Amino acid sequence: MLLILLAITNFVPVTDNDHLLSYLSHVSYQRIASGNDPVGDKIGQPSLNPPAEFLRYGSKAMVSSDVPLCSTMGKEILLKGGNAADAAVTVALCIGSVNLHSSGIGGGGFIVTTKDNQTLSIDAREMAPSLAHKHMYDGIPLLAQFGGLAVAVPGELAGLHLLYENHGSGKLTWAQLFEPVIELNRKGWKAPLIWVRAAQKIDELLLSRVPPLRETWDFIYKKDTRKLVEVGDIITRPNYADTLEKIARNGSASVFYDPNGPIAPKLASLAQGLGGILTAQDFANYKAKVSEALSFNFSLGSDNYELSTTGGVSSGLALIAGLNFYTALAQQSPVDKDEALKTHRLLEAMKWTALARSHLGDVNETYWNAIVANYSSPDWSRGLLDDGMYSDNTTFPWEHYGPLYKLTEPHGTSHFSVVDEHGGAVGMTTTVNLLFGSLVYDKDTGVVLNDEMDDFSMPDYSNAFNLTPSAHNFIRPFTRPLSLTTPTIIRKNGQLHFLIGAAGGSRIVTAVLQAIVRTIHDNMLLLHTIAYPRLHHQLIPQFAMVENITMFNSEFRDTLDCIQCQLETLNHTFVETGALTAMNGIKRAADGGWEGVSDYWRKRGIADGY
Repeated sequence: MLLILLAITNFVPVTDNDHLLSYLSHVSYQRIASGNDPVGDKIGQPSLNPPAEFLRYGSKAMVSSDVPLCSTMGKEILLKGGNAADAAVTVALCIGSVNLHSSGIGGGGFIVTTKDNQTLSIDAREMAPSLAHKHMYDGIPLLAQFGGLAVAVPGELAGLHLLYENHGSGKLTWAQLFEPVIELNRKGWKAPLIWVRAAQKIDELLLSRVPPLRETWDFIYKKDTRKLVEVGDIITRPNYADTLEKIARNGSASVFYDPNGPIAPKLASLAQGLGGILTAQDFANYKAKVSEALSFNFSLGSDNYELSTTGGVSSGLALIAGLNFYTALAQQSPVDKDEALKTHRLLEAMKWTALARSHLGDVNETYWNAIVANYSSPDWSRGLLDDGMYSDNTTFPWEHYGPLYKLTEPHGTSHFSVVDEHGGAVGMTTTVNLLFGSLVYDKDTGVVLNDEMDDFSMPDYSNAFNLTPSAHNFIRPFTRPLSLTTPTIIRKNGQLHFLIGAAGGSRIVTAVLQAIVRTIHDNMLLLHTIAYPRLHHQLIPQFAMVENITMFNSEFRDTLDCIQCQLETLNHTFVETGALTAMNGIKRAADGGWEGVSDYWRKRGIADGY
């Protein structure tokens, strides 16, 4: 079907499947690159000298997100008497409106939320349709990224309503949380650089080559000239505003999932028309899941910390495994000034994080309870050290760590954090996966549908290291694909202390781990944690990724001429990649207020508080 569609519309002068798939692979790579480096600047977006203006202070509350106007919109909800959960609903809807290339109600996400000492994990991950099966992409795996067959059942709205029901203030109605976002979509906003670069990329790769799609995606073009929107132009999304208004008036998310309603049948029909299997009944079958958050307790000196993160098919448990290992090592053999050794230990912790991730998926309760008990136990990390599975003197080949399966490669996302003045907090990571999701856009509702089916593993596609895909992550009806998201809340001595999360696909969990190590273990300022260059290691391929090697070496110039050189003597290898992730965080200030830092350097985000 897709081959015929693309040939008819002169997408490429298609002569055979190999030619088509080669071009689609190119498009896929470019969409991934744009998601990881949306500003498109030269390598070197991190900063070793971040201006203090990007650290925002609030004596009572703080919102940190990718989009400055959405941070402010969340703050205004708090000022109206709403709490963190209320503000999170508005911020998520706002980001999904402005940064529709990376999130929105056509996608899904994960939420960690705390209120009155109750901390919950909400799984709003997209779900495989009822007709899905593990061989549905045999021969053409790229159909999991393009068109109707790539679309999973969206979960974001169901998750937001579950958050509102469980932890909302009760002072603001569901409709009131939608009002500023509806107004934003009607009146418009000035196109930011991030949005314009995303629009340019998708037009260059696809829309300019497929005239029918170009007509549908009219909102990224100027109405009078049909040229691409430029920075500062006003963008409006009136049809999306109408859809949000229907949901607001309904008082819940049910109108979005109603198989006989005004939205689900339309989206299902569109996906089917583009080769998909999504049905209106699939929407009706969707339910977001709520459970107690995963927790991990650790101590540093006289201080006790409790980490809370999401469970299920998120990678919260993998984060816990990595922090468990790093903390055990720090307690057994503390390191103060040796930055090369500390970095070596961090890279090794990232590798054990990847090992834990290879055990995850949409699994049964018995298996889940067993792996939670294992990776959150100090016995697991101490056992690795006692058994000689770690050395200060060398790293090891990937086989040493024993991953079970080939790991999937999720892609672009958006994360935000909110703290209110009553001790409540929310961290949410939301996504439509690749740049503009499945590229299925419904002009009538204004919804961009996800391509989350690509996050499942596919049989018979072993990688170059002869690792098979994870059976835990094979496609089955009504299951959810493994995600790298890890929104995290940390308490210090019983008091809310630190919120952190990231966007950036497979690099999310290692970015959050590095942020916790820097901020909690090393007492780094939050401004520096967010701005400084980041590392990533996912075990396979067998090299460490660094955003900027020159800057990475310069960070430690006071004590080391070349930290890279020292690490290479321990058998690490490095590849410079450009921007890896975008992080947004909130940390308690010394005076009891809140510091918020959004990732201006990678996504032009700015926090806001009061």
